Formats: sequence, C-alpha cells, structure tokens
Amino acid sequence: MLSPAETDLVRRDRSIPGLGTVLDPDAFIAALRRAAPAADPTAAQITYLRYKPQVYCRVAYRLELGETELDVDVRACRPEHLSQWREVDERPSPPGPLGPGRIVLEDCAVVLNVFPNDLKLPQLQHLTDPVKRELFLRQLLPDRPDLWEGELRCLRYRPERRYVAEFLSANGARAILKCHTRKAYARSKHNAQAVQSKGMLQIARPLGSLDSRRVIAYEWMSGRKLMDLCLAPGLDCDAVNATGAALAMLHAQRPDGLDCWTRVAESADLASLSSELGFICPHLARHADDLARRLAARLTGAPALHCPVHGDFSANQVLVDGQKVAIIDLDWACHGDPADDLGNFIAQTERFSLRGELSSSRVEMLRGVLLEGYARATKLPLPERIGLYTAVQLFRRTRFPFRAREPDWPQRTESLLERAQALFNALNQ
Repeated sequence: MLSPAETDLVRRDRSIPGLGTVLDPDAFIAALRRAAPAADPTAAQITYLRYKPQVYCRVAYRLELGETELDVDVRACRPEHLSQWREVDERPSPPGPLGPGRIVLEDCAVVLNVFPNDLKLPQLQHLTDPVKRELFLRQLLPDRPDLWEGELRCLRYRPERRYVAEFLSANGARAILKCHTRKAYARSKHNAQAVQSKGMLQIARPLGSLDSRRVIAYEWMSGRKLMDLCLAPGLDCDAVNATGAALAMLHAQRPDGLDCWTRVAESADLASLSSELGFICPHLARHADDLARRLAARLTGAPALHCPVHGDFSANQVLVDGQKVAIIDLDWACHGDPADDLGNFIAQTERFSLRGELSSSRVEMLRGVLLEGYARATKLPLPERIGLYTAVQLFRRTRFPFRAREPDWPQRTESLLERAQALFNALNQ
C-alpha cells in the first residue's frame, strides 16, 4: 500500500501511468498475476529504486514463489517510450518461473525482465547458466583452471547497470566477477589497472577480462569491511587510521587516462539532484534549490584539481586485514579534488548518525582518526574543502531514503537536507 507521500507523487506524475503499480508491492503482484496466471507470487520486496520524474521509474523486486526467490527488473515509463524498451533487444528471452522471461504490461506502460534477462547485461545469461558457465570462464581465465568450475554468489546487482558476484571453486579458490554495460566496460577495465598496490594499500588485481562479454575477473581480497568495524560497539581506531593513510597513498599516485570530474560537472550534478528532490518532496524544493546553488557557487570558485580519486569512497569500499587496507571498486575512479573522497566518507557517517546507528561523538571520532591517518601519510596539510564536500555529499544522499524505501522517507530526506545546510553554514562562521 502506498504512503500518503507516495500517493501524492503518483498523482502529480501522470506522465508515468505505471508509477503507482511499480511502487506498490501489492499492486505489482496483482498486475503480475494477471499477466502471468501460471505464476503465483506470494510476496514482493523492493530492493532498489531509481526514479527520474516524468520519464521513468525502475524498481528491482525480489519475488517469493513458494520456496523460490526470483529477481525481477521492472521499468515504468512514458507510454510513447514503451515500444523502444520492448524492442531494444530482439533476441528471445529464455523462459523462467514466471513463464516468459520478459513481460510487457501494455495498459500501464511497464516492462518486466526476469533475471537473468537484462537488456544491457546479456552476458548474465551465460554466466549464471551452470552449463554455459564453464566455457565462459575458460575464455575469461584461460590460465586459471582452478577457477573454471564452482559456485556463483551474487554480491550486488543493479539491473541494466552492473552485476558483481563471488566465484568459489571446489578447491577453495575465489575471484570476483563483474559484468558491465557497453558504456561502463572500457572505463572499468582501464581503472582496474590504473591504480596500483603500494605499501599497506591493496588494490584488487585483474585476473582476466573478456571484451566480447564485457566481464572482468578480479583477485579475491580478504579482510573485514570497514563499515562493520565502524558500527561495532568498540571502535577499531587503528583500522580507520590505516584507511586514511591508504587513501592518501591512492591520492599520491599519478595514473594516466582517468576521466575528469570537473567543477562544471559537479555543479550540473547538484542542479539535477535539486530538481529531482524538489519533485519528490515539493515542500523541500525551495530549500534544496537554494542550497544546491550555494554549494555549486563554492565549488565553481575553487581551483580545478587533477588528483586521482576513488569517486565513491566510503567505509563500504574498504576491507581491513591486519596492516593491509584494500580499497575496492574503482569503477568510478577519476581525476578530481581529493577532499571529495574524504568528505564522502564523513558524509556517510553523518547519515548513519541521523538514522540513529552512530552517535555524534562516534562520528567526530571517526572523522578525526581518518584525517589523522591521512595527514600522517602525506606529511602535508589536509586538503582544503573537506567540510564543503561533506556538505555536498550529504546533500547528494538526500535521494537515498526514497530510493531505499526507508520508513518515513520524507522526514529522513528533510533531516539530511537540514544537516547538509548546517554543515555548509558552519563553513561561513
């Protein structure tokens, strides 16, 4: 059942007639039963949501069919766009538990793709098929017969964007497999080799790639996720301090060929987010627009920097194993401002604090220990604009509560916006 805020959103966005269907699990199950009478889903859970107002809404669902779980990618679009999404891939889709692998709901302009059918990740049909997988892996890893047979465990799946899985062979050998879209593959393949391990900094080494399938295999990195250590009752300050030092080592490298995250692109991203947020939460539109403009003005006035940055750095992207710190997932690595990575990490802790999962004192401790480790490694003053980027990255997180379908998401969105404003105001005091 839709909340009052979601009901209002559906009422205002009449360009997407299926919006109410895909946002409401009960309505979605009812529509699915009509389209696939042989299937009888008993429950549906939203695992991911991406919404572009008045254009489309993509929802990843996990369905329960008896004792079986099934991932379904659902896209609600404008009626005039339905044909292009239906016909973009002329190859037949393998049937599955719902009957057809692709289902079109004409009356509400909704397209369903049942995993592993994916319009932009067709390689999933080969990788997830136990019969086809061995041949696939022989081509991907011709020198690693120990990784040709085994089990696949999905770690992260974003329909039509990326699939990440752990591969575990019978003899215990492990690897990470990533499937990319055509657009993202070249960048990810380059980034996989652009940054190198050095000292305590560990970067996952690519074991092989298959251009025809747009798949990259990486060595398995051991260690505990830093986020788990940050949320533990007793804080492991050494792990956080070492993470700061490892990040400094990444920033000190001079890789060639990375994309540039320019001041113009940063400002455009903030404006786009402000527009999205203003539509989802109309009562926050003026506040979001004002803050976005102020943040963009400060960024535009800053000098252009070309330091290698992770691009999505947070405690979820770090594995700590003793004195070794593995920084993973460099798909978004680029040239930019090093303060962006540091601010993003701190913004993540701020969000956890607003959710009641970290105390304000723990946030301050994490910030201090991380920056101390960073400064110790560089032996230089800390990058400028860490506070500014913390506000920027917290502002960017205002879309997360709605995307994650968090309880009371309008209130949580407003709390993030207010905290971003407070951090920005503190810069001017």
